[in-house]
Amino acid sequence: METYDMTRLRENGVRLITAVIALVAAVILVWSLTAGEPVLGIAALALAAVPVRCAIARRSDGLARLSIAITLPLMAALLVALARETGWVIDMHMVFFSFLAMLVIMACWRVILAATLTIAVHHLLLNFVAPAYVFPDGSDLARVLFHAVVVLIEAAVLIALCRRIETLVRGLTAAHEAQAALDAQRHAEREAVAAEQRTVIAQLSQRLGALAQGDLASRIDTPFPGEYETARTSLNHTCGELDAMVSAVAQTADGVASGAHELREASGSLASKTEQQSAAIETAVATAAALLRDIEAQAAGWNAARDTALGAKADADRGSDDIAGAAEAMRRIEASSGEIGEMIGFIDTIAFQTNLLALNAGVEAARAGEAGKGFAVVAGEVRELAQRSAQSASAIKQLVANSKEEVAIGVARVQQMVDLLGSLVARFSEIAERIDTIASGSDGTLAAIRQIDASMTVLDRGMQQNAAMAEQTSAASLQLLSSAQELNREVARFRPQGSPAPTSFYPKSEAA
Repeated sequence: METYDMTRLRENGVRLITAVIALVAAVILVWSLTAGEPVLGIAALALAAVPVRCAIARRSDGLARLSIAITLPLMAALLVALARETGWVIDMHMVFFSFLAMLVIMACWRVILAATLTIAVHHLLLNFVAPAYVFPDGSDLARVLFHAVVVLIEAAVLIALCRRIETLVRGLTAAHEAQAALDAQRHAEREAVAAEQRTVIAQLSQRLGALAQGDLASRIDTPFPGEYETARTSLNHTCGELDAMVSAVAQTADGVASGAHELREASGSLASKTEQQSAAIETAVATAAALLRDIEAQAAGWNAARDTALGAKADADRGSDDIAGAAEAMRRIEASSGEIGEMIGFIDTIAFQTNLLALNAGVEAARAGEAGKGFAVVAGEVRELAQRSAQSASAIKQLVANSKEEVAIGVARVQQMVDLLGSLVARFSEIAERIDTIASGSDGTLAAIRQIDASMTVLDRGMQQNAAMAEQTSAASLQLLSSAQELNREVARFRPQGSPAPTSFYPKSEAA
C-alpha cells in the first residue's frame, strides 16, 4: 500500500519529468520544422499529451508513471532520429541514459524497468526496420547488444536505488506513524491530567473565591489526586497563616493610625513654630542686610576720607618743599641785595672821586685861561654827570635798602609759612593714620557683618526648608492616617477565625 509520503514524492516526480517532456517536445517541434520533418514534431506533441494530462490531474498512479516511462525514451528516440543527418547520432544516444536516470525521481523500479524495455525494443526493432534512425552506419546488432548491456547495467543500478528509496520512504512513513501513535498516547495522558487539573482547579477556584470575599476560616477537606494533595495542604496552611497575619495587621493598623494621629498633631505644631521662627529670621535677615548696606556706605566714606587725607598730606608735603625752596630763594635774594648795596657804595665812592677830579680839572682849566675853556666845559659836564650818578646811586641804595627790609620781612613770613605747613603736614599725617585705622577697623567690621548676613541667609534658607519639610511631614502624616484607616477598612473585609472584624481607630470625618 502506497503511503502519503510516497504519493507526494511521486506526484512531484511526475510534475518535474512532465515539465522536461514538455520542454523536449517543444525542442523537437522547432527542430523538426527547421529540418523539414514536421511529422516528428507532431509525434512528440502526441507523446507529451498523456503525461501532461496526468500532471495537470495530479495523478501519480501506476498508469501515469508507466506512460511517462514509455514517453521519455521515445522522446530520446525522436531526438536521435532528428540528428541522423548531423553526425551526432551516436552522441545523441547519451540522452537515453540521462532520461533513464531522471526516472529515479519517481522512486518506482517498475518505471525503470518499463523504460529499459522501451529502449531495448526501440533499438532492436529499428535496427532491422529503419537502422538509419538509430546508427549512422546502418544495422549493427553487436552495437545494439552493447547498448543493451550498458542500459541493463544502468537499469539494475537505478532499480536498486529506487528500491532503496522506497525502503527509506516507507521507514520514514513508519516512523511518522509511530510518532503519531506516541502523540496520541501523550494526548490521552494529557487529557487525563487535564481532567484531574480541572477538578483541582474547580475546588481551588471555589476556595479562592471564598478567600476573595474575605472568608479565612473555610478549608478544603476533600483530598486531591496524586501530587495535587500538596497544593491542597499548602493552601489550607496558607489560609491559616493569612488568618493570623490579618489579625496581626489589624492590630498593627490600629497602632499605625494612633501614631499617625499623634504625628500629625506634632508635625502641625512644628510647622506653626517653624513658620514663626522663619518670619523672625526673615526680619533679622532684612535688618542685617540694611545694616550691611549702611556699614558698606560708611566704609566707602572712610576709604574716600582716607584717600582724601592722604592726597592732602601729599599736597602739603609738596607745598612744604616748594615753600622751603621759596624761602631759600628769598635768602639768596637778601644776600644779593647786600652785595648790590656794597656795589652801589662802591659806585657812590667812584662818583665822589669823579666829582672831585672834575672840580680839580675845573680849577686847572681856570688857571689855564682861554686855553683851558674847553677843558673847563668838559670838566663841568663830568662833574654834573658824577653828581647825577651819586644821586642815582643814593636813590638805588635807598631802594635796595627798602627791598632788603621787605625781603627780610618776606623771608620771615615764608619761614613762618614753612613752620605752619610743617605743623599742618604733621596734623595731616596724624589724621591720615587715624582715618586709615578707622577704615581698617570698618573693613573688619564689614567682613564680620557680611559673614553674619551670609549666616543669616543660610539660616533663613534652612528655616524655609524646615518649614517645607514640616508641611511635607504634616501632609505625609495625614496621608499615613488616611492609609491606616483605609487599611482598617480593607482588613474589615476579612472574617478571621475566632476574632472580631477590626474597626477604624478614628472617625472618617477626622481622616477627611
